[in-house]
Amino acid sequence: MLIPVHLDAVETPLLVALDGPSLLVRRAGAADLRLPLRRLARISVRGPVTFAAEALPACLEAGVPVTFLDGFGRALGQLLPLHRRQQDLAALIDEAAAAGRFAALRASWRAAIERRAVVSAVTALGLRTPDLRARTVRLAAARAVDRFGSPVPTELLEARLRALFQGLVAERLVEEGAGARFQGQDPDLDLAADLDAALSFELWPLVRDLARYLAVHGRKHRQERELQARIVRRFEAARPRLERALGEALAMLRRSLREVLH
Repeated sequence: MLIPVHLDAVETPLLVALDGPSLLVRRAGAADLRLPLRRLARISVRGPVTFAAEALPACLEAGVPVTFLDGFGRALGQLLPLHRRQQDLAALIDEAAAAGRFAALRASWRAAIERRAVVSAVTALGLRTPDLRARTVRLAAARAVDRFGSPVPTELLEARLRALFQGLVAERLVEEGAGARFQGQDPDLDLAADLDAALSFELWPLVRDLARYLAVHGRKHRQERELQARIVRRFEAARPRLERALGEALAMLRRSLREVLH
């Protein structure tokens, strides 16, 4: 949870310096106060607070707005970041990994998002399955789609949609600050593989709709270029729903990390 910070220097002046990824608040006769920028929601300043030259730009870069008040607590003005605040998922994961708690959290999180995606697929396709294990549901979904008689095999349709989905996963993780380390470079931190495996069940309604369409109109898409264009159009039309699923999965991970760390 992000925390607000109120710096009151009416009685005793304060100095705010930058120390790596944190602000260091110094008051005469008191111990220094360290404030990690990634944990700050906002800062309000009242009275004679002196900021070191690099401290305020660091606040803005971290997406932390700063409000200045007069001695009576009335607003004087604000410094506002130009960009939206980024959720620093990478830093949270590094902190959990350093504490030896990420591996167990990752396994529980992946199981939870996979179960949600599996239930979503079963509901959307109207499947009847003896259990909700991933393998059982995937086989049942493939059999259901096979019945449409698409000229393009079900497994190929799924693979092609999944390739597009992997690109969407990469885009979203980069936005979250989770780069190559979290996308295959380090197997112990491979969020891309987790999201692809767990949320690929969200693609089955698309696979079904494409198979049903191609069973009727397949002759229009005999050329590879036309087939790929149709697949891409269907995928992009479903993109908002897929982005919501990704957003919910990453929000669940952030919540779990914060609960463990704080």
